[in-house]
Amino acid sequence: MNHFEPDHLTRIKDQKAIVKILALHVRGLYQVLKVESISMCGYGPTIAMLHGTEATLGTNQAELIKYVTSADVGGDKNKVVGYAGIPIQ
Repeated sequence: MNHFEPDHLTRIKDQKAIVKILALHVRGLYQVLKVESISMCGYGPTIAMLHGTEATLGTNQAELIKYVTSADVGGDKNKVVGYAGIPIQ
C-alpha cells in the first residue's frame, strides 16, 4: 500500500484504496491512487488482477483479512509502509 509517509496519513490513504478494492472498482482504484498520490507498489498488477478476474471468473467478493503498517511492528511512525491482505473470490 502507501509508502514512506507518516502512519496516520498512510492509514487514511490506504483506507481509500482498500474501499475501492473491496468494491472491485477498477477505475475507482486507479482514480483514488492518482488523486490521493498513493504510492502503492504493485498497483498495475492489482488493477489488472481485478479487471481480469472480473472478466473471466465472475469475481464478486473481496474481503479485508488484515491491514497493518510497518509502525505496528517497528514502532517508527514517521515513515511507514502499509500492508493489506485482501483475497478476491
